Amino acid sequence: MRRHPLRLAPWFLVLLPLVGVSVVFGGTSFFAEGPPASRTGAIAIGAKPAEGICTQCHHTVDANGDPVDNFNTPGGGVQILDVPTTYVPGTTYPLRVHLASDSTAQFPDRRWGFELTAVRASDGEGAGSFVLPPGDTLKVKTGFTDFSSRSYIEHTFVGTRVGLASPVEWAFEWQAPATDVGRIYFFCAGNAASGNLGDDGDFIYTTVDSTGGESVPVARMSWGALKARFR
Repeated sequence: MRRHPLRLAPWFLVLLPLVGVSVVFGGTSFFAEGPPASRTGAIAIGAKPAEGICTQCHHTVDANGDPVDNFNTPGGGVQILDVPTTYVPGTTYPLRVHLASDSTAQFPDRRWGFELTAVRASDGEGAGSFVLPPGDTLKVKTGFTDFSSRSYIEHTFVGTRVGLASPVEWAFEWQAPATDVGRIYFFCAGNAASGNLGDDGDFIYTTVDSTGGESVPVARMSWGALKARFR
């Protein structure tokens, strides 16, 4: 299946006073508990506005020291694996996020991160719930303001897989809604970061996948076709 990028505004951008230790992921401070919610790159659906991504804070710099977005750079990408073609209401499905990049190979302290959400295609409301694996590598957050019905699964500081070579994966489960709500989109953003404590070497990737309800099996769509539905 083809994967297609989506571009919106930054994630890992909000710097709020928070109890706990702040660390550096690439060149930008972020909270040890993972990125802010609502930064997956989800498109605007119904009354829901588009979400953001993290290229403002996670980028590289050019010869003049100016920031340059490393967005969906060739040689890397993020994928949502094992998404069922259709879902049975109330059933739990294993999913994986697969993130790869050859652009951070030279950084020994490179780190990896992601955020993913599931939303109804009909109105943009959240769909289903996430089940965390054992351990403390992942967590679930509730979305901000317009996205308060959405849940977001993301890495924790422990889950950044410091120093690991590409590719990396995170495994978890998604429980489908109790009733058939039609097509559901999964939006995901991934960050391949240098971990070098400098303002360079971070690469952002996005992707989308979908599943259909039992009553209406859904064929896979290209990203261009998906955007065209909401113009």
